Amino acid sequence: MNVAPGSEESVVSSLRNEKGVKEVNQLYGLYDLLVVVEGNTEQEVKSIISEKMRGNPGVIATITMKVVG
Repeated sequence: MNVAPGSEESVVSSLRNEKGVKEVNQLYGLYDLLVVVEGNTEQEVKSIISEKMRGNPGVIATITMKVVG
């Protein structure tokens, strides 16, 4: 995930308090944050991504990678 400059801490704080968010890690490099989410259904995971992550005003862009196996 990429966030607006200076908004890293507020985005991290808000995501850590969300149900379904298992990890939030700050990164250096191409991306600013790595967020691990988990849900009981595919729809639950989609909801976390679209509403909680992409709906956050400090978030500029996300890339979603689904773990299989």
